[in-house]
Amino acid sequence: MLLILASKSPRRAQILEQLGVKFRVEPPCCNEDTAGIPIEGIPKELAVRKALEVAAKFQDAFVLGSDTLVFCENTSLGKPKNEEEAFEMLKKLRNKTHKVISGVALCKKNEILYAGESQTEVRFRDYCDLEILDYISAMEYVDKAGAYGAQGKGARFIESINGCFYNVMGLPIALTLEALNKIK
Repeated sequence: MLLILASKSPRRAQILEQLGVKFRVEPPCCNEDTAGIPIEGIPKELAVRKALEVAAKFQDAFVLGSDTLVFCENTSLGKPKNEEEAFEMLKKLRNKTHKVISGVALCKKNEILYAGESQTEVRFRDYCDLEILDYISAMEYVDKAGAYGAQGKGARFIESINGCFYNVMGLPIALTLEALNKIK
């Protein structure tokens, strides 16, 4: 059985390795236009798109797709384009609770075998602008939704997490195992 992870995220690969799953990586390049999709459904929809796109190229493989977004005050915070955008995102998250939603999908050929979503609430503490600038200078915000990584230096901002920590990293373990249990 061949499992392909349809993702460029080294964090997702790390989580799968931690679970002892054998896989290979094949990054997708699907359309990520989400116009008309309700906010809570976006991660699952993008996970399905990614998995289906890669599954179409590898007919004999099971393909796992995932997508994670950060939502604060009904606004999606994607990956910042630059330091200024990262600064604004981290300022917006300061002293607030936000949602991290990840979608997970498992496909084979053009069939969706599993699609689900996991939500985690993350509360950020009240920190100062200098702490944000110090964090940004480490360049850890790059390629991270919401401009932070809970598993690294971004942990300094977190006051509490309600839900799956690995969801905040980008791949919720319980949901992923539920999807992988569909493989026969």
